[in-house]
Amino acid sequence: MNANGTSAPVCSGRVIGMDLHPDIFSAAALAGRDAATAKVEQHWEQRPIAELEKWGRTLRAGDLVVFEASGNSFAAVDRLRTVGVEAVVLESQRAGQIRTTYCANDRLDAVKLGRIYLSGLAKLVWHPDARTRERREVLHCHRQAVTTATRARNRLKSFLSDHHVRLKMGIRLTEPSGAAKVQASASWTALQKLLLEEMLGELKLAEARRRRLVTVMAKEVASDPSLLRLMRLLGVRYIIAFAIAAVVGDITRFANPKKLVAYLGLAPSVADSGLSIRGRGGLVPFGRGDLRALLIQSAHNALRQRNSPLHAWGWKLCLRKSNRTSLSPPWRASSP
Repeated sequence: MNANGTSAPVCSGRVIGMDLHPDIFSAAALAGRDAATAKVEQHWEQRPIAELEKWGRTLRAGDLVVFEASGNSFAAVDRLRTVGVEAVVLESQRAGQIRTTYCANDRLDAVKLGRIYLSGLAKLVWHPDARTRERREVLHCHRQAVTTATRARNRLKSFLSDHHVRLKMGIRLTEPSGAAKVQASASWTALQKLLLEEMLGELKLAEARRRRLVTVMAKEVASDPSLLRLMRLLGVRYIIAFAIAAVVGDITRFANPKKLVAYLGLAPSVADSGLSIRGRGGLVPFGRGDLRALLIQSAHNALRQRNSPLHAWGWKLCLRKSNRTSLSPPWRASSP
């Protein structure tokens, strides 16, 4: 079983590597259980993706189709399973590292994917259920909306700074009053006013999109009792609770808490090789960076809640584990 809780299905037939594109696919059937000696029995080249189910019905019982993770791989797995064909998805980074690229085409890539699966060196990707996939799509759109709104706000502030305009704190740039203050902050030309209107409009649209997605996430959390229980934890609000549900999905797929920690990339790195200094360092540079970033924000929020027992515990742990001198304990910080 992989760290993400995915185990390889039993394959009694051939392993079929498939190179999947948005409009076409190519596949190769390998007979045998050894990656080096498995023979290629059959090729399918540049078939229309619309004929995926029709192609799946021609396979033998026990055949296993192998994909490399991509944007449409989960949808392809669902379509093949409707006609009784088992399929798995390989983690793209590991598969790409193993696969050589000196001669790359769809025919060879399909064969390579089959051999990579037989070698056992590439990890399988957990196939999320339909609701988890929808939540992941919403979370992805929300993170994009946050990025777009941040960029639009910074672009506007940069333009104002270039003209020696510094706005006071508390001005709401997405409100009519804030837009009016921006327009009256300097003697703008007609073209500059046009640019300001465009930037303000872009920021307003981005913020409105972000708020709509936040509303969707809040309603989803309110309708799920398991997510409401997550919000009892200090620092966890509805956005982080929704993100945990979207990224983790079925938590029972993890055999133990250590595998969940490794999946999220929250495990410390380990230096233990030869006669070098042994110990543990910072967080590992892999895992689900999107959820890890939100959980770090949640931890910062917990450290700011002074009336909670977790506040004192968190600062004691932070000061004991960290060797950074930039940490500022709350009792040394200026009062708000």
